[in-house]
Amino acid sequence: MIKGLREFLVSASRGGGRNFRVVGGCETADGRLVARGHVFRSGHLGEIGEDTRAELGQLGLRTVVTLQTRQEIDILGDPLPELLPDVRWEHIPIGDRWFQDDVSLSDTSYSQGEFYVRMVVDHADLWVKFLRIFADRDRFSILYHCTAGRDRTGVATVLLLETLGVPRPTIVEDYLRSNDAFAESVQEATVLDPLFSRIDAAGGIDPFLDRMGLAAAEVAAVRANLLADR
Repeated sequence: MIKGLREFLVSASRGGGRNFRVVGGCETADGRLVARGHVFRSGHLGEIGEDTRAELGQLGLRTVVTLQTRQEIDILGDPLPELLPDVRWEHIPIGDRWFQDDVSLSDTSYSQGEFYVRMVVDHADLWVKFLRIFADRDRFSILYHCTAGRDRTGVATVLLLETLGVPRPTIVEDYLRSNDAFAESVQEATVLDPLFSRIDAAGGIDPFLDRMGLAAAEVAAVRANLLADR
């Protein structure tokens, strides 16, 4: 275990269900709406109170996607079997290799924005697996989360909303809402610029996803499941 990892994770996850919110209700560039009540995002789901537990039970969840690494689950525990026993769990561990014994969270020359690009590029197959879940109509409603609900969950939301054609100012606005939960370490809007630039360099989100390995038919299915005319 890397030095300070346990303390970092416990601090980031403090307050079960931290940084929870709905993904949806926004307008796309072509005037359609992202369905509301189908997709949710959150931080770690442990240590939640009875009120929050009851609220989760009313979301109609069929799928919970955990983006935490195996090491994080070992440290923080997996609350899902007790919390949501009837929900299908998908573990998509973004960053396992970054939490090896000889790696430090601070041992990087990357900016936060460049780190997000690395997160996507290094785990392209896992992000394809993540987006593919939204192509299956039977998997909704879906909740996805990491430990803090900001970085991996934030990148996940960027990829999903880009796929749906949501304008970037709206995507950035959603990302920055995490600052409300992390006033001690706020991020700036420009943190997403490197990832947006990488998508643009590929020719847009469709060729970007194609290079990652997500088929055009799967992209179309994600959009069909989550977009509606006004």
